[in-house]
Amino acid sequence: MVDEAAMGELRTICPGAEEIIEAGITYIRLLELKLPCAPGVVEALLCIQQHGGYTTRLFLAQQVPGKGSNWTCHQIFGRSWYTWSWNNVPANLRPAEILAGHLRAFR
Repeated sequence: MVDEAAMGELRTICPGAEEIIEAGITYIRLLELKLPCAPGVVEALLCIQQHGGYTTRLFLAQQVPGKGSNWTCHQIFGRSWYTWSWNNVPANLRPAEILAGHLRAFR
């Protein structure tokens, strides 16, 4: 469970952020995540724990053209989410720091 201070910090970045759980995995749903590149705003799921051999993951509702590499599609909460090969963003960071670590791939 993500503490309220950490969720508050995420909500300053992405209003409406909410914690959701599927199959024992905690995600933070980000309805309108602002990316530092096109397409600009996407829906996202931030996984703040290990997932598929990665220390943490950021899943997007769509791929980002020209950014990231080795994109894969995952079925989470009954829909398709996309992520790229980007590892070693530690789970012991605050969720906002985890998000910032993943967003570095798009700069």
